[in-house]
Amino acid sequence: MKKIYTIILFVFAFVSITNAQTTIYDSAFDEASYDDAGIQADLNAHPDWVAGHFNNNSTWGGANTNDQLQTGSNFAYAILGTPITGSNGDVITVTSIIMLGFDNQAFDANDTNMTLVGLSPEAAPSASSVLGQQREGLVVQAQASTSSVDINNAGGTGNLSPSNPSISQANKSAYEIIMEFSIGVDAASSSKKVKIKNVGTSQETSITANAGGIRQEIYNAITSSGAYYFNWSLGFFQSGDEINRILQNRLIITKNTPLLSTNKDSNFKFDMYPNPVKNELHINTLEKVNKVEVFDLLGTAVLTVNNARESIDVSSLNNSLYVIKLTSDKGVTTKKICKKIV
Repeated sequence: MKKIYTIILFVFAFVSITNAQTTIYDSAFDEASYDDAGIQADLNAHPDWVAGHFNNNSTWGGANTNDQLQTGSNFAYAILGTPITGSNGDVITVTSIIMLGFDNQAFDANDTNMTLVGLSPEAAPSASSVLGQQREGLVVQAQASTSSVDINNAGGTGNLSPSNPSISQANKSAYEIIMEFSIGVDAASSSKKVKIKNVGTSQETSITANAGGIRQEIYNAITSSGAYYFNWSLGFFQSGDEINRILQNRLIITKNTPLLSTNKDSNFKFDMYPNPVKNELHINTLEKVNKVEVFDLLGTAVLTVNNARESIDVSSLNNSLYVIKLTSDKGVTTKKICKKIV
C-alpha cells in the first residue's frame, strides 16, 4: 500500500512539473545592489542590465531614492539580461509597472509615443534595428485628442483585437502593462494577450486584446537560448513642462502563472482507452494531435510519437504508471496511464 501511495504522489508531482510555475524575474528595484551611486547614475553598471543610447551617452539610471529605474532621454534602452525561455504549451507573462513622468506632470500635445516595452532576441543590441525591427512589443501612448493612455502593437505579428486597449488619463499615476505570450508549436500558432491598468487610487483597467502569432525571431529566441525584456523610451520629452521622465517601478516575469489566460485557454480535452493498457492506446479528440509523449515517474520521455492519429503502440513500455502528454495547436494537456503487461 505504501508503494502505491508513493507512486501516486510521484504522478501528481510530475503532472505539476510538466507545466511548472516559475518566476523568472521579480524586482521592485529596492535591493541593495541598486543603492550604489555609480549604478544609480548608470544602470549599465548593474550586472542584471544592459542600458544605453544609440546616438549619445545618455542612458537609464539605476534605482533612485524612490526605488525606480529612470531615464530623461529619448530613445534610451534598458535590457534585462535574464533570458526568458519556454516551449510549446508554456505561457510567459511580463508585467511592467511604469510611470509616465512624475505625478504632477500633465500630458500635453507633444506627449504621444511615450515608451516601448517588449521582448528582444538579443541581450546587448549593437544597432537600433534590433529593437526597432526584431521585437514583440507595445508602445505606450498618451493621446491628447482623446485624453487617454493606450497600448499599441509595435513590431509584433498580427494586429491587436480589439485594437489599442485604452484607459483615461484621469488620476494619472503608475500604469501596469501586461503582455502574455502563449507558446505554440511554431511562431504562427503562438499568440499574445495584452492589457493596461492604472494602478493609482482610481484604478481603471482596459479590455484585454489579442494578437495571433508572434515574430519568428522572438519565437526562436524563447524556445532556444532565451529572449530578453526591454524598456525603450521614445519621443516623449520635447520641451516645456510636459513629461520629462520615464520611470519603472516594478518588473515581474513568470512562466505558467497567467494573468490574462487560463489553463482552459491552453489545454484541450481528449479521451483514451483502455486504461490500464496492454499494447495499443486509443486516443479520441477533436483536435489534430501534433505530438504524443509518454513520461515515466522520473520525468524521462520514454516514448514520442509525432503526428499521432487515433492510437499509439505502447507495447514496448514496462509495467508501470506513466504520464501521457498531448500537444496540439490548442496547447498541451496531460493524463495518467497505467501500462499492464498481462
